[in-house]
Amino acid sequence: MDYPVNILIVDDRPDEFLSVQALLADKPYRLVHATSGMDALKHLLEQEFALIIMDVLMPDMNGFETAKRIKMRKKSKDIPIIFLTSLTSELENYMMAYTAGAIDFLTKPFHPLVLKSKIDGFVRMFQTRKELQLKTQELESANIVLTELKDTAEVALRIKSGFLAMMSHEIRTPLNGIIAMSDVLRTSDLSSDDLEMAEIIHTSGHALLSVINHILDFTKIESGKMELDYELFNLHSCLKETLDLFRALAMERSLALEMLIDPNIPALLVGDSNRLRQVLNNLIGNAIKFTSSGSVKVHARLRQAMDGVLQLEFVVEDTGVGIPDDKMKYLFQPFTQVDATINRKFGGTGLGLSICKMLVELMGGTIYARTGMEQGAAFVFTIQVTEGSPD
Repeated sequence: MDYPVNILIVDDRPDEFLSVQALLADKPYRLVHATSGMDALKHLLEQEFALIIMDVLMPDMNGFETAKRIKMRKKSKDIPIIFLTSLTSELENYMMAYTAGAIDFLTKPFHPLVLKSKIDGFVRMFQTRKELQLKTQELESANIVLTELKDTAEVALRIKSGFLAMMSHEIRTPLNGIIAMSDVLRTSDLSSDDLEMAEIIHTSGHALLSVINHILDFTKIESGKMELDYELFNLHSCLKETLDLFRALAMERSLALEMLIDPNIPALLVGDSNRLRQVLNNLIGNAIKFTSSGSVKVHARLRQAMDGVLQLEFVVEDTGVGIPDDKMKYLFQPFTQVDATINRKFGGTGLGLSICKMLVELMGGTIYARTGMEQGAAFVFTIQVTEGSPD
C-alpha cells in the first residue's frame, strides 16, 4: 500500500528549494517549503512528514536549534532530519548536527545521486513504518474482537454448564425415587405383565440416569471442576470387577470376554481407579453394544516406566460392526454419533467417548481408535500412574 509522502524542505532561499524540487521531479513526493525554523515548526503541527531536509544558516533560528525543538515534540521526534548546508565539513559541525538529532549531514555543493538515494531510502523506511503501524492497529482491533468473543463464549459456557448441571440435578432427584420404587415393585408379588412393566420402568430409569450422569460429568470436566482422586488400587482387581459387570450381558449375547494384563505391571498402583473404571465401562459397554457375535478383549500393558511414573496402555477390542475410517474424526466430538442410524438403533447421548477423551487427558494420557481394521473396532488409550506400596 502506498502512503502519501510529504517532505519538508527548510531553507530561507527559494532557489535551494527549487533545486531539490527539480531533483525529485520524477518522484510522487509532495514537497513543502518552509522559509524559517518557526515556519517549519508550524508545518509540523499541521501535517505528517516522512523526511525533513534543512539548512543550518537561517535567520532568527538556525537549523541546529530548529532540529532540537523538532526532537522535543512527541509528534515530530521520530522524523529523520538531513542537514543540507553550505557550512564546512568540519568535525565540530558534524557533532553539532548529530547532537541536535540529525540523521545525516551533507555539505553544498552536493552530489544529486547521493542526496536522491538517501531521500529514497528514508521514504522506504517511512512507508515500512506506516505499514507496520497499520498491521499493528489491525492486530489490536482483531485482538479486541477476539477478546470480546472469548469473553462471550466463556459466559455462554458457564451459563450452559450451570443450566445443564441444575437441570440434571433437578431431574436426578425424582428419578432416583422412581428407580427405588421400581426396585420395590420388582420384588413384590406381581403378575407377570405387571412385573414386566416394572422391569421396563427400572431399565428405562437406569438408562435415563446414565444419560444424566454423562451430562453432569461433561459439564464438570468442561468447566474445569473435575479433580482426580488418587488412591492405592490393584489393577487386576480393577479390570476383573469392571469386566464382571458385563459378564451377564456378554453371556446373553454369546460373547466371550477376555482380559490380558502385562506381568510387568506392578500389582499395586496409585491413581484414580474410579475414573479408569469409568473409561473402561464406556468402552467395554460400547464394544458389547455394537458386537453381535465373537468377543470383546481388554489388554493392559506397561508402555513406559521412568522415575516411578508408569505409562499404561489399554486396548479394548471387539469383533463388531467397526468404524469407517472417514468417520474417525467425529468419534470424540461431544453430542456426536458417527452415523445417525446408530443413534436410532442403539441410543446414547453422544457424550460417552467425549467424556472418555477428557478423562484420559486428565489422567495424563491420550486416546484414539485404530484405523484400517478389517473387522470390529479397537480403542487404545494411555494413562499415567505411579507404583504403589502396601505401607
